Amino acid sequence: METCNPEVSLRTPTQTTHPMLTNPISLPLASLVPTPELFSHASLLHGQAHVARVMVHAFRLLEATGWHEEGPRLWAAVYLHDIARTHDGVCFRHGRDAMQKLETLPQLRTLFAQGGVQEEDYASIDTAVTNHSIPDELDRNHPHWRLTSLLKDADGLDRVRLGDLDLRYLRNPQARGMSDFAEVLFNETDCVVPIGPEHFAKLWPEVTRLLADG
Repeated sequence: METCNPEVSLRTPTQTTHPMLTNPISLPLASLVPTPELFSHASLLHGQAHVARVMVHAFRLLEATGWHEEGPRLWAAVYLHDIARTHDGVCFRHGRDAMQKLETLPQLRTLFAQGGVQEEDYASIDTAVTNHSIPDELDRNHPHWRLTSLLKDADGLDRVRLGDLDLRYLRNPQARGMSDFAEVLFNETDCVVPIGPEHFAKLWPEVTRLLADG
């Protein structure tokens, strides 16, 4: 299981907005990322802390691009994208596997509905999650390109944890301007904010602090 879980004292979140950081989902912060138990493979590279950072980048990209209508769909796509990984190596199928795993977790569909996901949204969520783990790129004219590009860019920004982020591979120019913050977010919070049911709620005030210090 994930073991990076130090006992530290962190501020309790008092708000859910900040310049360039807005929570578009009307649910408690703690419910916005999967708990460690939902992952098929316990991992420090692709587990809860990674998904939480990707969620932060995703929410910032919504603000930067102005594509606010993608909010619920992007939230669900980020939530799902790595829950079916079975190892930390190169894997082209875990996106597809995540969508199959969703069919065994009806409580997630209920959660997503509470957060604003509609039944008709699942086609684009499926495309984005399935395609995030394969190297092929959707044509920019594809009806689901925008959501897929947001997920892949948000996920790509957290490649700073691997030391191999290449800005040329990011699809949206707004994402290319977020690499410095991605590095700060990883360095300042990884193995500091404890994983567990309250991880995202505890990460949020640290993110707003880092943005304010920025």
